[in-house]
Amino acid sequence: MGLSNIAVIAAISLSGLWPSSCSKAPSQQRTQAAGTNAAAIPSKTKELGVIQLTNHYETQIDLGKGQSCTITPRLLDRHNLQLTLSFGTKNAAGKPMGLCVTRVVAEPDKPFEITVNDVDLSFTPRFVE
Repeated sequence: MGLSNIAVIAAISLSGLWPSSCSKAPSQQRTQAAGTNAAAIPSKTKELGVIQLTNHYETQIDLGKGQSCTITPRLLDRHNLQLTLSFGTKNAAGKPMGLCVTRVVAEPDKPFEITVNDVDLSFTPRFVE
């Protein structure tokens, strides 16, 4: 086995660790907030509305406070979109501090929600040809 094969196997193995902080399910904090006084805990939900997406073209969204999300869609069939979501954070000087990449499958024109770290994103992907 050549050195390049070992490097490829190591890269594939480590890539499984990247989305460990991303989750499609509601966070435990959000679940607990529903059972307590909701006014006492500030909401970290970002409602992005309808997002127009074109096959294989990136769409970047500024989430504020140095956070951004880049969405790259891929049309799987007429009922399913594969979305690659890259969440990045920059410090005050504009230097990258963190990155989380995850892939999910969503349906066009159906509301979609994903939790990343401590932020819940909600949007409706609309596929445009």
